[in-house]
Amino acid sequence: MNILIIGAGGFIGRNLVKALEEEEGHTVFKFNSADDPRLLQDYTVGCDFLFHLAAVHRPGDDAEFDRVNRQFLADVLAHLKKHGNSCPVLLTSSIQAVDDSAYGRSKRAAEKLVREHATGSGGKAIIYRLTNTFGRYARPNSHSVVATFCYNIARDLPIVISDPDREMHLYYIDDVIESFLQQLHGSVEPDPDGFYRLPEDLEYRVTLGELAGMLYDFRERVRRGEEFTATDKFAAKLYQTYLSYL
Repeated sequence: MNILIIGAGGFIGRNLVKALEEEEGHTVFKFNSADDPRLLQDYTVGCDFLFHLAAVHRPGDDAEFDRVNRQFLADVLAHLKKHGNSCPVLLTSSIQAVDDSAYGRSKRAAEKLVREHATGSGGKAIIYRLTNTFGRYARPNSHSVVATFCYNIARDLPIVISDPDREMHLYYIDDVIESFLQQLHGSVEPDPDGFYRLPEDLEYRVTLGELAGMLYDFRERVRRGEEFTATDKFAAKLYQTYLSYL
């Protein structure tokens, strides 16, 4: 299968590329924001599946939300339309798409574009409304609290906890990627509202205070050379994430 990943160098993209390269039978075309836009004309001719992961979260100005999250996607879909390519399009959106913010509006607009493209082309729109996702390759001191805490705590740098009782809802990157891979085989059904999410048992809830406490415990265990035996799936996944920042 010919697979095009737009945003291949980002957090989710790097994990997806790694997973696809471990499988057989795929040719993966990788595109990032610094690449020549003319490459998309070639990549969209024969791709059998498109993962659109590119997005901005903290741009220099609100207008960039629209330029990257909506207009760039529109350009990509225009290439598919030009070539008569009706391949499935998987878009990573966000639970914040319901917000009346510049970011939320840009993500809703992107969702609408993908649905309209699917209707016009006869293809399939696969829209994931993701919550906060953690795991290896997430960039610290950016938009990932878990990555920032892991990186800073491992290096004895300070962390900021504005409200220790604030509850976070988290997905683990390997679970997200596994769901994406299942989409290649058409084995995942959307929720009643038409969006895709992970099963409830793969959505982890933890307060900022609890998260920091677990990571400080991991740091001390590692420094003492102690083995860590996880008592639940979230602790095991968080521990593996912490180790990736050492």
